[in-house]
Amino acid sequence: MDERVRVKFNPNMLSTWFSSLLELMNMFTMVSLLLTAADLVREKEHGTLEQLLVSPVRTIEIFLAKIIPTIVLVLGLSSLSFLLVLKPAFHVPIRGSLFLFYTVAALYVFAMTSMGIAIAVVARNLAQAMMIMLLILQPMIFLSGAWNPPEAMSHWMRWLSYVSPMRYFIDFGYGVILKGNGVALVAWDIAGILILGCALFSFSLWWFRRSVAR
Repeated sequence: MDERVRVKFNPNMLSTWFSSLLELMNMFTMVSLLLTAADLVREKEHGTLEQLLVSPVRTIEIFLAKIIPTIVLVLGLSSLSFLLVLKPAFHVPIRGSLFLFYTVAALYVFAMTSMGIAIAVVARNLAQAMMIMLLILQPMIFLSGAWNPPEAMSHWMRWLSYVSPMRYFIDFGYGVILKGNGVALVAWDIAGILILGCALFSFSLWWFRRSVAR
């Protein structure tokens, strides 16, 4: 009898598939946070934010003007990275729907830009915003499952990881791109990203009106 071990998921045992896709999803996070936070903080420093506040534009419209261009830019550049780097250089398989991936990726960028706005509202200058972003980003990466799976974490850290949008996005991205999962299998991840994104956006609106727009 010839006994052999067969690996059903990632049968070639290639870590490049996971690491390259993980770096792409990390770029979603860092670029979305950095662009939005830096943009709004610079407007505060130069006094142009006060000019917007005395105009007929509402607070939610100011925020959407920061969020929508970032979503378009990040999704556009990530598409080029996928087609020009991940697919030809690392041969990352695309087993699921790219439309589903980028639709949920837009929700994730919305959540990250909302977090960036919250950081910018709290920070007084660009240096302070960068320090706050680092303090938030590092624990979020540790708890996301990017370096070690949530199953290997302690019980309380596993529960804490549920407040990280990155945890849902990484699980979603691996599931759709590498496993070919459909909406039914990633519905929990989509719901987590959507709920946290709306919560961060609502907090940003409340804090902005409380501290800046009053």
